[in-house]
Amino acid sequence: MSNLFDYVAWRGDLTFGNAPLCPADALVFSMIAYMNFDGLVPQSPREEPVRLADVAKAYFARPGVQRPGFESKHERMLRLLADSARFGPLRMLAAQKTLDRQTGMQFAAVSFLLPGQNLFVAFRGTDDTLIGWKEDFRMSYECPVPAQIEAKRYLSEVAGAHPLRRIFVGGHSKGGNLAVYASIHAGDEVRYRIRTVFNHDGPGFFDGTVASEAYAEMRPRIETYMPQSSIVAVLLEHDTSYKIVKSSSKGLLQHDGYTWEVLGADFVYTDERTAFGKRTAAIVDHFVSTTSPERRRRVCEALFSVLEATEHDTFSGILGGKRQSLRNMVSAYADMPDDMRTLLTETLGILIGARRAAKKAERSRAKDTAFFAEEQSS
Repeated sequence: MSNLFDYVAWRGDLTFGNAPLCPADALVFSMIAYMNFDGLVPQSPREEPVRLADVAKAYFARPGVQRPGFESKHERMLRLLADSARFGPLRMLAAQKTLDRQTGMQFAAVSFLLPGQNLFVAFRGTDDTLIGWKEDFRMSYECPVPAQIEAKRYLSEVAGAHPLRRIFVGGHSKGGNLAVYASIHAGDEVRYRIRTVFNHDGPGFFDGTVASEAYAEMRPRIETYMPQSSIVAVLLEHDTSYKIVKSSSKGLLQHDGYTWEVLGADFVYTDERTAFGKRTAAIVDHFVSTTSPERRRRVCEALFSVLEATEHDTFSGILGGKRQSLRNMVSAYADMPDDMRTLLTETLGILIGARRAAKKAERSRAKDTAFFAEEQSS
């Protein structure tokens, strides 16, 4: 089955003037927002934008960039985009990035000027940093988190610099959450110009945002997509109106947007989520429903104090030096106050209990389904 790379190769010869923005395009923008465009794309939305093809040329001219065959999926996609008539001429602007240990914020976004007076604002999802992952955990007990506030500011700033353009907003994972938050909290003039918000497997909210008037007003323009085994898009309070996309991968790896199946200009959809997705979501739902926001905050602080003891800023750094990292984490856990160790132990027990309950409920449903089928056939 085709994927996002096949889509760009197939439709790359059609400009946006000949074929308007489609769901596959929106995911392309959301995924390419993960790339580092520092020094290649102007930070201010009022500076002269740069052609995507020129950005790609400068990017691949950088020392140390991997050659074809050894590059990341994002780099492979950037090459395809630059060589296409559809994406190559697009102009990029406002590539902004913030990683702030003091406030605990991980934020990045980039925007694209499209033909027909259109503007696409793409928010980056969670990166490899501990700061980024800790901010994700904070979303379970705090709203807004710093990245959400920054996303609202960014959207307002970019929209203000291009007041005559229709606006499309999107993001993958945490970026999807930021896209929704920024859009529903934007000023009246900006909200009026927003045509569609593309939420690609982004988590929900914990504070009643989905039930708010602002969300209800924007809801007809929010398109939420999630793979069959998703556990991200169903975290916390979320909209039940979503589209389930088939993926070529399994389990948690389906979160990778490059594995989503594409047919023509749209995704391949299904009506049913996988058993893994349902079971894992049930475990997380149980944890959230049985713990208070304050307890979740304390668990987050305790967990990341252990991870930060590795003296690495990223998960890849922790895994790269896993022996020393493990020793440091064990030592940090042993040095914790008794109440913090108890908190982590009890939390692990809650998750294990929820997993057992979810598997039991799954077996019960399967038994009921088999019994019903037998009754129908007799």
